[in-house]
Amino acid sequence: MDTNFFKKLYADDIIYHYTKASTAIDYILYRNQLKFNEGRNSNDPIESSNTRRVTVYSLNNPLERSTVLESNKLNEYISNLEDKFCQICFCKNNKGSDFGSKCYHGSFKGHEELFGFTKLRMWDQYADKFTGVCIALSKEKILSLNKEILALIEDDVKYFSFGDLSLRKMGNIQGDYLANDGKYQKKIKEIVKQSFFYKHLDYAGENEYRIGVLYDEKYCCAEKLKDKYIFNKTIMLDISGCVEAIFVSSYANDKQKSALLEYANKLDISIVEMKWQHDSFVCRDYKKWIKLGERLKIEQVNKVD
Repeated sequence: MDTNFFKKLYADDIIYHYTKASTAIDYILYRNQLKFNEGRNSNDPIESSNTRRVTVYSLNNPLERSTVLESNKLNEYISNLEDKFCQICFCKNNKGSDFGSKCYHGSFKGHEELFGFTKLRMWDQYADKFTGVCIALSKEKILSLNKEILALIEDDVKYFSFGDLSLRKMGNIQGDYLANDGKYQKKIKEIVKQSFFYKHLDYAGENEYRIGVLYDEKYCCAEKLKDKYIFNKTIMLDISGCVEAIFVSSYANDKQKSALLEYANKLDISIVEMKWQHDSFVCRDYKKWIKLGERLKIEQVNKVD
């Protein structure tokens, strides 16, 4: 692959989504959509576990019925907010290098770790154990395309120690502040929404960017499952015109590669085969590789004739 191709991808705007080859072919690229998943379904227990939250009052202030009712209402609101959060996860480039500069003349080799599509842990966990796909997309195009349709909540994920997570995530409600003209409630909502983008330090290598939405039936689209249409479950993110490149594992089968090549030609974008090696990988221009193979076949036939 040409160095200019990688320079173009080395931008704040480019984000990467790892998935199975079959999911990319049958759903994402076929429909030009990404599916939101419930945050509660995350494998990470820190994200998926229900919070056991209580309201704490000081002994100096009398406990009034209205305060208890307000506390219960607020607690229910917070839990509802946490239950409704749906998300789509991406990886970012590791910015800070001069690699993307027009004046920089270095090659891709030696700069592999700068890019969001080179994360071996992600290829293993999310791209079907190195047999799947990583799709490069434009964040700016996605947000612009969907901002009038969905009330998106988006941000970079921030990583903290267990101690910091316990301080930053919403814990017990302080009952003494409930009567503070709604300021405390407002602050709580802000804390909860920010917590949707917190993970433990162990995940820092993912360098994640996340697009979320709070479930609302009005955002749902029809989904067909076993010949039945479901109208109130699935929320999709439109990615029409947002795909910048497709990276496919060399371990994907030929039929999958052929289908992905068709999508790449249709979208007029590059498709890169990640050719895994004992010490690294090679990024192969898959369109050129297929054309070379076809030419060699023709030459071989001509020789036989």
